[in-house]
Amino acid sequence: MIKISFWGRRGREMKRVIYIIMALMLLSCGNQQTAGIASNTQGVMTAAKETSTPKMTVQSILSQMEKGNYREGELLVKFKSGVSAKSAAGIHQASGASLKKRFSLVPNLEHVTLKGISVKDAILRYMADPNVEYAEPNYIVRSSATTPNDTYFNPQQWALNNTGTFAGGTAGADIRMPQAWDITQGSRAISIAVVDTGIDYTHPDLVSNIWTNPGETSCTDGVDNDGNGFIDDCRGWNFVDNNNNPMDDNGHGTHVAGIIGAVGNNGTGVAGVMWSTQLMALKALDNAGVGTDANVIAAIQYAVANQAKVINASFGGSDFSQALFDSINAANTAGVLFIAAAGNDGTNNDLAPFYPASFNLPNIIAVAATDQNDNRVPFSNFGPNSVQVAAPGNYILSTIAPGLTFSLCSGSPIAGYDFCSGTSMSAPHVSGLAGLLTVSYADFTYLQVRATILRYVDALPTLTGWVQTGGRINAFKALASLLTPTNLIATATSSSEISLVWTDNATGEDGYTVERDSGSGFAVIATLGPDAAAFTDSGLTASTTYTYRVRAFNTIPANSSYSYTAAATTLPAPVPEASGGGSGCSIGGKANAPTAVADIAVLLVPLVFIAVMRRKR
Repeated sequence: MIKISFWGRRGREMKRVIYIIMALMLLSCGNQQTAGIASNTQGVMTAAKETSTPKMTVQSILSQMEKGNYREGELLVKFKSGVSAKSAAGIHQASGASLKKRFSLVPNLEHVTLKGISVKDAILRYMADPNVEYAEPNYIVRSSATTPNDTYFNPQQWALNNTGTFAGGTAGADIRMPQAWDITQGSRAISIAVVDTGIDYTHPDLVSNIWTNPGETSCTDGVDNDGNGFIDDCRGWNFVDNNNNPMDDNGHGTHVAGIIGAVGNNGTGVAGVMWSTQLMALKALDNAGVGTDANVIAAIQYAVANQAKVINASFGGSDFSQALFDSINAANTAGVLFIAAAGNDGTNNDLAPFYPASFNLPNIIAVAATDQNDNRVPFSNFGPNSVQVAAPGNYILSTIAPGLTFSLCSGSPIAGYDFCSGTSMSAPHVSGLAGLLTVSYADFTYLQVRATILRYVDALPTLTGWVQTGGRINAFKALASLLTPTNLIATATSSSEISLVWTDNATGEDGYTVERDSGSGFAVIATLGPDAAAFTDSGLTASTTYTYRVRAFNTIPANSSYSYTAAATTLPAPVPEASGGGSGCSIGGKANAPTAVADIAVLLVPLVFIAVMRRKR
């Protein structure tokens, strides 16, 4: 028998094949470092695309809801991933809510209705539950440039939205209220005192915006329930007759009140600058429109004591009163704005002062009148040093007490409404804007509100040299000046850099500040110019989480609210390449023990195969 060795000619050929395979495997081993780098690069690309979600906190949600543009009795609630429908239903029940709708587009997002609990309290309950990602109000949205459905809004209320079709007016000679109402329509959290001839608090366009004294449990029990020295002062006070009935028996005060706060978008009559507010009726002038300093001072004292944010003073005279000055100065100390009509004599207040508009106090805004063509009305007082700004004051349609007209009014056939002219009509446009700014910028001081009104005006050649700012108020420009930045996103782009982007909503900012928190609190890391919407933070530590927030600022100085926070974690530090540029075997080069063992096992397979075959010989 001839014994043929496995390692004959054919065996030698097989042996060569095995050695070639081993060599190829060694080459492959030498290239594994490169493959690892390619894999890591792909990982970097993937990580760079990952972005953070803005973090919603109780504080940020409650700050936003202060603007008041949401549905009462409703919430949008988003549960965290993995929370079952049954668990969610239990949380709703515990929070005094019931499910109205579930959204499939956003997992775990539900629309609920509330029962016996306020929106704020419900948010606090939901946000305290660890299963809830966020709970926020059901905010109201409207088409751009909100136009109310009030009967006489267009074209009669040219001061708020001038289309050029009323009395030969000029399109755009208005304070841009439709755009301003896209930002806020007001809030009943803000009280504005109308020191005047009273207010017809039963007027259908005013009744739901009349201030009510929370300290009085009854308007007719003859008891001073809140102990403020005024018995049954439910709606304010009549300082002329010293009683609790501040009803308007002249018409002027009701007209002023309607400009500030006639209920908007109710299908009735006119719209006020503020659709929602609380009008504090303080009657200091009699049925002839005449009053005394003592009555006015008492009214100012009442307004301050009852937390009015703004006092409207559409009256005045040429006599200086130290007592009146001191009372308005006390209001200044209390942080109350005082909006005063400049007067209707067509004279220069710098030379012939008109009080209280001409008092040199930091809380006063003296207001001149413009017409529907953006001209100063000839009857309006002026003063490049003593009259700060202008506002519409010619043929202004507003509410009046039915059956009553004021001497400056036209005698309109529209029951309960009339066209009146005067700086008395100009001042309440500014008072309403001050109220809207106080709603929209809850952190502003009264001086910041004042400065915002005066900075963001429409400068007009017709007003240059006539009023201090040379301009007419622009409600939209003022309200949009420092809108909060939104949609802040933080993205890690490397082990040492994080990229930030956000939406620049402000229209009048002087710049943005960027703040970072790496565990020890927020600190400013960058100050950027106007219209900024991106920033790259560099020089960071690998595999570290950083949290950011941004806000707009101007040189008033004032700041917007902070954006929601956004966080990102820098990428791991890159793995150094093996010496020799990646040549040679990279077994163990990844500091990954299981992978290294597997690589060695693969290399040993041919050797084991040879050993087994040789044993068979």
